[in-house]
Amino acid sequence: MYKNWEKVMVTPVFHRAEMAKIVLAGHEIDAVVINKRDSNVHFGNCEVYVPTEHALIAKVILDNEISVR
Repeated sequence: MYKNWEKVMVTPVFHRAEMAKIVLAGHEIDAVVINKRDSNVHFGNCEVYVPTEHALIAKVILDNEISVR
């Protein structure tokens, strides 16, 4: 992916990844959603990445503010 970015969330549900991005933006953490789902068969996951220096706090925020399962 990007150099110095770390994956903080994986979900098969696109809107959950977008929700996570919005929650992180509310805490002034940049986030990027990478959609790895196959549009033909609807299998795969979406991944949320943040800069490495914010990865630990981003994981804590996501664990406490949204359900990632």
